[in-house]
Amino acid sequence: MQTFFVVYSACKGMTMDIQLFIFLLGGHYLADFGLQSRHMAEMKGRVFIETAGFHNLTAHAAIHGLLTGLITQSLAAALVVAVTHWIIDFGKASELLTDKFPHTKGARRHGQKHGLYGLDIDQCLHIVILLGVVVAIS
Repeated sequence: MQTFFVVYSACKGMTMDIQLFIFLLGGHYLADFGLQSRHMAEMKGRVFIETAGFHNLTAHAAIHGLLTGLITQSLAAALVVAVTHWIIDFGKASELLTDKFPHTKGARRHGQKHGLYGLDIDQCLHIVILLGVVVAIS
């Protein structure tokens, strides 16, 4: 808890918009990389193929929504982030999109076989959503 106050104190000179964005971005990376298990990451692509795929992707998106809601104190922001996170991750990971869109193979990297785009585009889309949340709240 003391670490939080140290970070918060360091941010006091920044505008509230920048502070909010930094906290949302930190929450995003925590949820995407720290709170997401390997099993959850692998199963997200199995949406509409296996029931567990849908539940894993939905749980992952809900974690993002929960963190956003805690940071912003806004149910609307939490719902926007959760729903858009679900859609963006479905587009990145879905096994249903394999080889149907060969023109996007160059956007996939590091052996990724499924989805319309890779991690870089996925993260950019999430960040754009977070920026939109900051603008909408401010």
